[in-house]
Amino acid sequence: MVEHGSGSGRELTRLAGEVLRLAGVEIENPKTALPSLAKSGPLALALVEAVRRVPTAHTMYLGDARQLDMIPDESVHLIVTSPPYWTLKTYEDSEGQLGHVEGYDEFLDELDRVWHHCLRVLVKGGRLIIVVGDVCLSRRHFGRHVVMPLHASFQERCRLLGFDNLAPIIWYKIANAALEVQNGSSFLGKPYEPNAIIKNDIEYILMQRKAGGYRKPSLAQRVLSVIPEHEHRLWFQQIWQLPGASTRDHPAPFPMELAERLIRMFSFVGDTVLDPFMGTGTTNLVASLWGRNSIGVEIQPTYFDLAVTRVQAEHRSFFSTATIAVNRDARTVEKDEGVVAEPFNYGTSQR
Repeated sequence: MVEHGSGSGRELTRLAGEVLRLAGVEIENPKTALPSLAKSGPLALALVEAVRRVPTAHTMYLGDARQLDMIPDESVHLIVTSPPYWTLKTYEDSEGQLGHVEGYDEFLDELDRVWHHCLRVLVKGGRLIIVVGDVCLSRRHFGRHVVMPLHASFQERCRLLGFDNLAPIIWYKIANAALEVQNGSSFLGKPYEPNAIIKNDIEYILMQRKAGGYRKPSLAQRVLSVIPEHEHRLWFQQIWQLPGASTRDHPAPFPMELAERLIRMFSFVGDTVLDPFMGTGTTNLVASLWGRNSIGVEIQPTYFDLAVTRVQAEHRSFFSTATIAVNRDARTVEKDEGVVAEPFNYGTSQR
């Protein structure tokens, strides 16, 4: 049984000390030392090297995001996810596939069950980050052009459940714009005439926070999680321009860079990150690369197997510090050669 947080505190302290020595920074006053660390030239490489050696644990469940009882209360520090698109994407058939729920309100009701679990498992001050695009219904299929405001519906539903809504990030991803329009046309309406339809080429990165307090990470976590100045300046703004990811393996992926930004911006090294709609495992893979533990849940066996393969392939090395558990029915654990696998206890994580 692997315990998160308490067993790795000494190792985090040792690695943080290495970073400080390499960067030539004294930590007597964190308020001044951490900003100077972010501006230190040797920091970036030193941080990457140190974080890659942080022991992490990853559990991947084949299961339904609406049934997360196996995750203890207040054991997750960050949730990064992108739920199925209502009616728009073609997902592989699987019992309980939310992307195939026909009624809009019924779809939102089913997602409320997921958000309720998310609120339960988050620590106080932890964030639920939802990557979502509004759905355009074309006149050809719906009788008139209508945009279903998924982002606004999610924000309101989460507010009613008890989340604090924070300012979102707007992800401008023009390369994938045609995916968000059912007819995939370059024009919506008559070309070059008034009253054409505005293209839907953005997604919303919604920020929901669990009330009740703020995070209190250890000094070692703060040091190892410092974001270099140039990245901090680029990331902490409300509009992002990033290309979309390939849809070859999954109809609605998000790119690794997006997951990396969000995980490094809103969690600390040693934290646990959850993705209840794991898909092909991007969130879990990125978490494993940046010293975070992870939990992933995916209902579709094909995507689940691909996610497991991706994460395991990244940590095949003899020197890997990642421990990976594969749970196909939340009761048994499969062991894979080269990757240590066992059930995990997330209840003792550093909050």
